[in-house]
Amino acid sequence: MQSRRYIFIIISSCVFICTILFTLPAYAHRPLTTQSAYPEKVHKVKLETGLRFLNYPEGNEAYSIDIEANYGVINNLDIGVEIPYVFWRPSQSDKKADTVGDMILKSRLLFLKGREGNPISLTIQPFFKVPTPENDKAVLESGFSTGETDFGFLFIATREMSQLLSAHMNMGYTFINKPSWGKEYENVFSFKVAVEYSADKEIKIVGEVSGETNKDPNEYDLFSILLGARYRMMEGVLLDAGFSAGISDASPDSTATVGLTMDF
Repeated sequence: MQSRRYIFIIISSCVFICTILFTLPAYAHRPLTTQSAYPEKVHKVKLETGLRFLNYPEGNEAYSIDIEANYGVINNLDIGVEIPYVFWRPSQSDKKADTVGDMILKSRLLFLKGREGNPISLTIQPFFKVPTPENDKAVLESGFSTGETDFGFLFIATREMSQLLSAHMNMGYTFINKPSWGKEYENVFSFKVAVEYSADKEIKIVGEVSGETNKDPNEYDLFSILLGARYRMMEGVLLDAGFSAGISDASPDSTATVGLTMDF
């Protein structure tokens, strides 16, 4: 399994280099999970809500209601929170679970703003994962929560290739605390690359490739690809839909999501 980890890191590093070399400011919204390097403007709020449907190998299913809010504190700095509510439905067990998922507290700091001579914007985002308040072993065994407070950081780059096409890259590392119930987990390295294309003034087509090393060293790493669209219903209101397919054995076979983003 270690050799797979090394291959994962090499591939993600190559994707990072290609994104930087071959891709001025853009804001990533749902259905992308990739973060934009640009924090929210001062005293502005971005609220994202969505429904997610996941089909896992062996027939397991999960549904979640996702809520995320980001607030611009000062220039080039925002704070955010993510809170999902998860419904876990295993196919070969009656250990169903309906619970609040891990809450993620985060903050983006833009330390290099893109300019004409250097069009790449760079941001660092530290984050904390607060474990689900329900100490439910079915939830812990499903992998949705470690049951402990984890923390990490995300390195974010954003660049526009033209007025119609923009790209985002995320690379992160999460320090996983050893669960008290005895599961042996490892720290997680992750990467995401996303592109956005403006088909017209109202519609954007989006795509994303993402992956992360599995915190369970005995399982395969996670890779998936997403395609979606975003429609501007009115000023500050976006409707989105996306479909993701897993390209590794440990990833969900498919994920469908619909949601709404509001800026105010």
